[in-house]
Amino acid sequence: MKGVLIALEGADGAGCTDQARRLGDWLVSAGHQVVPCRIKGSELMRRPLQTLQRRADLSDRALFLLYAADLADLYRHQIAPALDLGQVVLCDRYLLTPLVRAELRGIDHAWAQGALSFLPAPTLTVLLCAPASHRLTRLLNHRRFLQPRETGWPMRPGSPLLAQALRYQRQLARQYALRTDPEQVPRVNTGQHADRAQGELQRLVSAVLPAPSAAAESAL
Repeated sequence: MKGVLIALEGADGAGCTDQARRLGDWLVSAGHQVVPCRIKGSELMRRPLQTLQRRADLSDRALFLLYAADLADLYRHQIAPALDLGQVVLCDRYLLTPLVRAELRGIDHAWAQGALSFLPAPTLTVLLCAPASHRLTRLLNHRRFLQPRETGWPMRPGSPLLAQALRYQRQLARQYALRTDPEQVPRVNTGQHADRAQGELQRLVSAVLPAPSAAAESAL
């Protein structure tokens, strides 16, 4: 592919959206053509996912396939055309996040990976990390209530909601760690110092970017 595909991965509350926005602004200011995209952001699946992911009666496999449809639409209409033009595609979650969530919910990893095999591997994947308590606090500060699957649904009898949600967020962090090699997928801590995390992201991304002039020539 001519362009550069960068994926910021991490659990909800790790700051992926904020860091992706800041990184995109920095790339544009440096002269790069940037196409931002985010999981659950396709024209086809954005509204259905917003509605259906809140339903506790939707099976985990069905939800995963909805995410796969979302990624397929994103790839066809946003990611692939931008890469063909030599642009920088900046994804707020991409391949790793749906695979990690699926495996944690008991879906066979090989099956899930096969379902998403149509997607190209990113040029660079960065895992954003923050303590589970920090992520949970951030989620609660931005939402009136947690969605069922953010709590590790179904509920365990006698388990307080927040205690179970914290346990689930810790399990999610462990699953990301198990599925990534730090030498191939660098990790950036976003827990306390957002500016420091952004600086580290810019350093990592700079290493895989062509010079802006070279990027412009490849689009001609």
